Amino acid sequence: MLSRRTLIRASAGTTAAAALTATTGGLVLAAADTAVPWNSLRYRLTGPLVLPHDARYDTARQLQLAQFDTVHPQAVAYCATDADVAACIRFAQDNSLATAVRSGGHSAAGYSTGPGLVIDVSRLNSVRVGGSTIHLGAGSQGVDAVNALAPYGIQVAGGTCPTVAMGGWIQGGGLGYASRKYGMGSDLLVSARVVLADGHTVRASATSNTDLFWALRGGGGGNFGIVTAYEVRPVQIPVLTLFNLNFHFTDAVQVILAWQDWMASAPRELACELMFLHSTDAPAGTEPHVVLTGAFHGTTSDCDRLLDRLTTAAGHPGTSRTSSELPYTQAMMQVYGCGDKTVDACHRVGFTPEAQLPRDSHTTQRNQFFATPWTSATARAALDAFTADPAPGQFRFLGLFPYGGRINEVSPTATAFVHRNAVLNAGYALTLSTPAPAPDDRARAQAWVNHAYTTLDTHSSHRSYQNYMDPALATWREAYYGENYARLRTVKQSYDPHRFFDFAQAID
Repeated sequence: MLSRRTLIRASAGTTAAAALTATTGGLVLAAADTAVPWNSLRYRLTGPLVLPHDARYDTARQLQLAQFDTVHPQAVAYCATDADVAACIRFAQDNSLATAVRSGGHSAAGYSTGPGLVIDVSRLNSVRVGGSTIHLGAGSQGVDAVNALAPYGIQVAGGTCPTVAMGGWIQGGGLGYASRKYGMGSDLLVSARVVLADGHTVRASATSNTDLFWALRGGGGGNFGIVTAYEVRPVQIPVLTLFNLNFHFTDAVQVILAWQDWMASAPRELACELMFLHSTDAPAGTEPHVVLTGAFHGTTSDCDRLLDRLTTAAGHPGTSRTSSELPYTQAMMQVYGCGDKTVDACHRVGFTPEAQLPRDSHTTQRNQFFATPWTSATARAALDAFTADPAPGQFRFLGLFPYGGRINEVSPTATAFVHRNAVLNAGYALTLSTPAPAPDDRARAQAWVNHAYTTLDTHSSHRSYQNYMDPALATWREAYYGENYARLRTVKQSYDPHRFFDFAQAID
């Protein structure tokens, strides 16, 4: 059983992206301004400051998605302490520098880089158990948290990508295979340590800076301050049963309908994603892959009984099926696509000398929530959009992720994460095989994703997941935050009145 990102990467053949530096075509932004007194910042930092003339600059400026290699920050500051973060904020203000905040570098819209100063908190990556809670640095990545906590018999309710860091993941809601059972990652937040725009550090919790605490649970990363550490409630997940179930694409409509009904009555211990994957470079006549992949918080026998119910309802046994019960840490390494790797190797190339995971090539993606199940007509329209207008060098993806369970038991206004009435989220993505796609290829990819999004929009709730930020989304305020946006603006004005923390889709 592999995660969405792992399957996309493996099927798209994006390993070559690991070597990308600045090869992607497009606008190249300005290099470091020599008038800026960078040495004065360097002397104030515990962590390193990387400038364009440094040998490690091209690696330091990279995000997960290679299309943002066109962006050349003036500097990247690796903060090792809260004081480092505060120093960067004050330096940027004194020198009129735009900033971008980065923890894991997975912003789908590229908002964790920019032409000014990148404030990187990846070195604030400690993971420790303290009393009844877990303390996580904002830069701690999923794979490191899982393995650091294994000896304690407790875990964080994390996501399915090994290199996504807690910094942005929790603030955007925090979805994963534990969410239906335990709630979103942000629902388990106890407190956060935040460096504000004035350089001061505050604690946000249910009893301190309560409005900020509310906003940090779903209000999106980089809006109110720079989170340097979290305190979260642990969960206990001794084992997971991982499963894969494959179907013919010709049966896809019936599979979607049966899957929806199955999930509506499934126990909250069941988490999965129904995925459709296709390479336009596959041999003629190759049908798209239909893969149900997921995890069950329980035994293999109980999981198999649930899968039997699905195949019976679908009227098709599937083309292949696997299930295996594993200790949680081992299971997550499989989910991460790192079952054959060490923890050190299960990081993005360039993060450490041992890291082996490639970056992703040029990827265009959009997503939307649905408050009601799809009809057969909706399913057919979604699949027609998936196969429409093929062009060479494309890898296409459609993923359906079910909500419900503990996620939907929380009021939409109890936290900033508003999406509490959704039955599923659907996401389209198109990855281009070349590391430097031509403008026409990029435009065609965007047009394909836009067409798929528009096709389903009339059936959707007109909401989108803020952790998959979509730069093409004009109605992002309502889509990400719904009725919570007005309150988020009030919090923004209280903690960042001059909008120091700013980007194209920042709370305003």
